Amino acid sequence: MSISTPIHDFLKAYSAENPVRCHMPGGKRNDFDITEIEGADSLYESKGIIRSSEENAATLFGSGSTLFSCGGSTLAIQTMLAAAKAAYPKRNRVVASRFCHRSLVSACALLGLEIDWIVPQTVLSCSVTTKAAADKITDRTLCLFVQSIDYYGGECDIGELSLLCKAKKILLLVDNAHGAYLTFTPFHPLNQGADMTADSAHKTLPCLTGGAYLHISKNAPKSLGERAKEFMALFGSTSPSYLILDSLDLCNRHIAKGKEQAEQVFGEVKKLKTALMTAGYKLRKSDLLRITIDACKYGYSGVQLSSALRQNGVSAEFADGRYVVLLFSTGQSLSDFPRILEAAKKIVRKPEIECSEPVFALPTAVLTPRDALFSLSEEIPLSEAEGRVCASISCPCPPCVPLVMPGELFTAAVIKLLHEYGVSSVKAVVS
Repeated sequence: MSISTPIHDFLKAYSAENPVRCHMPGGKRNDFDITEIEGADSLYESKGIIRSSEENAATLFGSGSTLFSCGGSTLAIQTMLAAAKAAYPKRNRVVASRFCHRSLVSACALLGLEIDWIVPQTVLSCSVTTKAAADKITDRTLCLFVQSIDYYGGECDIGELSLLCKAKKILLLVDNAHGAYLTFTPFHPLNQGADMTADSAHKTLPCLTGGAYLHISKNAPKSLGERAKEFMALFGSTSPSYLILDSLDLCNRHIAKGKEQAEQVFGEVKKLKTALMTAGYKLRKSDLLRITIDACKYGYSGVQLSSALRQNGVSAEFADGRYVVLLFSTGQSLSDFPRILEAAKKIVRKPEIECSEPVFALPTAVLTPRDALFSLSEEIPLSEAEGRVCASISCPCPPCVPLVMPGELFTAAVIKLLHEYGVSSVKAVVS
């Protein structure tokens, strides 16, 4: 499929002119690092080259409209929730999977939305059943908000959740930050019935960090798209990076032409999974671009195995007490895969050690996230936190999934969980 690259073409032409740059930015070191000069369009009022590139993206993803974000999926999530609130101003509650990115919590706090949590069996699982979601929906529910794919490579059944949302007449918003590559498959959330999705292009597609797409479905209420740019401007910088916009523009071209390359990468990931299992590694079921190794079965903690891989030239995306996660891109070099297998085979297998996944218990909330975040607070040692009210979004990054929310009580179970993720101090509301 042939597709134009209007942003990239403009930047190349402007660079070739070699004008005296009497404009921002001040660095002057990168020819493509510009501001909103004549002809460069403006992200939040796009009518020229940015609008053309966004329309290309909408065609590629099959959306009703697509907006570029230079603030990652965080900005896209903030925009989705603001657009939803404006479309249904009398509804103020969001039903959400507790496995969520911190941007959901901060956006709800800023927008005055309250959250009804669906509790997963384990901390980093995005799995949500239709029954669990249905049990939380009321006449005040604005939307169901879920994340798919999770850090271990688990997925939600977006199709089933979409049918539920349509029956309940609420919106389905999907944080698809780890699944932008699904555009090469039939399984992108837009194809499964989501009304809006946030896709971090930079996570699994060849795009600069911070580049993301916000997709609004063709079947979503028109009002969602009518003010989306306005709300993106509410949260986003007035100086979006043209380097990121350029990479999103070129990412469109990768999507248009890269299906064969993407399928090759999918195939190499699948082959590597088989080879690792043959070499004695145990793997957790994961999506097409992720390998999740159960390090404990190989005699190591996840952190220890990740360190051993790094010493052999392989840098993992994420590691915790049990698992190591290798994350790939549809732009991955095929020569990387033999190197990974070679590095893994160099690590000596040890006797299996006992490991378990942290089980999540929902803490009691005594304040709304908004009230807690904007309260007077103090930082205290984690060891002194039991019984206090959380005043911040406590989440190690990665995975940037809050373990305790603003307004919730620190319990012994929560403190144990935070300690396991390396947290030593927290912010608590001053009573």
